[in-house]
Amino acid sequence: MRALPLLLLIGVAACAQQQTVEFLPSRKGAEELRAMQTRVVAGEPDEVARAVIGTLHDLGYRITRADAETGTISATRATALRIAVVVRPRPPGQVAVRANATIVALRQEAQVDAAEFYSANFFNQLSAFMQRDLVTLASREEAPEAVRPVAERLALRERAAAAESPAQPSQGTPAQ
Repeated sequence: MRALPLLLLIGVAACAQQQTVEFLPSRKGAEELRAMQTRVVAGEPDEVARAVIGTLHDLGYRITRADAETGTISATRATALRIAVVVRPRPPGQVAVRANATIVALRQEAQVDAAEFYSANFFNQLSAFMQRDLVTLASREEAPEAVRPVAERLALRERAAAAESPAQPSQGTPAQ
């Protein structure tokens, strides 16, 4: 009798299909995308990467991946907006920052290709956070490759677990 609920659960799980998400890339040209997604700032790569993470936190994003080796940071906001930022060194004292955002809707993930979005929703805040001007990359200059943001794979499971247990402050942080 105890095996019946387990068998039912396994049967339901086996019937569940993996939903695929279709990626809809921008229809704009590579140069146009690069121009809207890339800025150059004075600084060192590790300093700029920390500023990118701080800016994303200030904007309400949750960091889903940060890889110092590749200079890539992925983050999610409200589970529908994702952004990946690549930080690459340039000539001494300069760093290229390229952001690539996507919006996730029903089984579709669309690349954001509005210059205003990147300026108003990331680069202006990064400039303020660093207290430095960001410069648009000249069209003939190389930019880092755009990286697709990494999804939150455990977001639903984490939310369910958080809803079931009382909030506990992390070790080493004050309770709010």
